[in-house]
Amino acid sequence: MKDRSFVLCLAGPRKRSLGTRGFTLIETVIALAILGIGLTVIIELFSGGLRLARTSEEYTKAMNFARTKLEEIISQQNIEEGTDEGEFDDTFRWQVNTKKMDLLPVEKDSDFKPPVELFQVKVDILWKSGSKDKSATIQSYKVNKPGENEKKS
Repeated sequence: MKDRSFVLCLAGPRKRSLGTRGFTLIETVIALAILGIGLTVIIELFSGGLRLARTSEEYTKAMNFARTKLEEIISQQNIEEGTDEGEFDDTFRWQVNTKKMDLLPVEKDSDFKPPVELFQVKVDILWKSGSKDKSATIQSYKVNKPGENEKKS
């Protein structure tokens, strides 16, 4: 038997046909660069979505706290002008501003008393998100009969 390895070495390198040609180094580098840029864009979009979801969650919590506080104030029989503040938890705090509104532009020396009193109730929710201070506001109006405050006392 003949030694075939010797015969192959003497034949020299085989010529490749054009159909079986592989990728060149520059084609591989360009493909990896395009892949890297695409992955970077996708990761940035994903992190932006997470940031927006956290912001949305904060505003939703703030508005729920504001509605709760507003309902608490509005449900009181006796409402007075003034400001008040407090905390819901370590993150969110509230400020309530109650102001009596004039229903009609009445002269000061007139004996006319309106049948109801109108109060504006404004609730501000404040919190810190990262390094920024954020806030949300909700307001409503409450009508009281003028005699209710004195009768209940």
